[in-house]
Amino acid sequence: MPLIAMNREIGSLGKDVALGLEEALGMRIRHHEIIDHLAIRSRIRKSHVISFLEGKQGLIERLTTDQVSLRILTADEILSFAESGEPVILRGWGATSLLKDVPHAVRVCVSASRRTRVRRMTERLELTDVEQVERIVDENDEAARAVMRRHFHIDTRDINEYDMGFNTDRVSVAECVDEIVKLVKSATFAETDESRAKLRDVAICHHVRAAIRTHGSTAHCKVRVTANAGRVVLEGSVDRIEQSEACSDIASRIKGVRLLENRLNVGEVSGSPRRDE
Repeated sequence: MPLIAMNREIGSLGKDVALGLEEALGMRIRHHEIIDHLAIRSRIRKSHVISFLEGKQGLIERLTTDQVSLRILTADEILSFAESGEPVILRGWGATSLLKDVPHAVRVCVSASRRTRVRRMTERLELTDVEQVERIVDENDEAARAVMRRHFHIDTRDINEYDMGFNTDRVSVAECVDEIVKLVKSATFAETDESRAKLRDVAICHHVRAAIRTHGSTAHCKVRVTANAGRVVLEGSVDRIEQSEACSDIASRIKGVRLLENRLNVGEVSGSPRRDE
């Protein structure tokens, strides 16, 4: 099934390109479903989820939201949709970074110059104050860059993060759609048993991380997760042996985990005093 990950940039016409791809390839854009699921799983308002995803959290939201958990759950949701078996388009929120190792995932950047985007947003918002629109565009750009730097350590406008890029100053929406369709249907991005297996491993890693993060006994454990052909390795450190055992138990319950290797270092043996006591 086709799998497309796209960036999000205000005024770039990326949404129009996604809608064109949805029609041309019979795909589905996943957006509101991710927000709904995150709000339920993290037990916070949808508005707080949106503020986090768009990098526009206020002071109160930053202080009252577990941003690490929300980041981990966001990745978990994106990978859940990616491996769902239906042809999906995932826009923004780190999807292009999360799917970079999946051979059949097409990662697309749709962009435009600041001048063009300001003009488009001025028309769309029906505003006459150009300086106000410039502030809106600049604030959105900085928020998006900050989110990607903070959570994925990448530059949103680095073309090396994508398989294909378009400047809609010069390339029409229809032309963007046509070129992306060609790439999706090319042999280079054909879905194979190997590419599905890689997607499965990437998804397992994020599912395990999310399960460990959301379990009461392991929520604060710093665990690195890797997977290869269903073989999962847990690395990092925990305070107590009970936490190590809980991490193993939680990870082993995740669908697709065939073999588990626990390499967690335990800082305290149950029933023994701490070293600093």
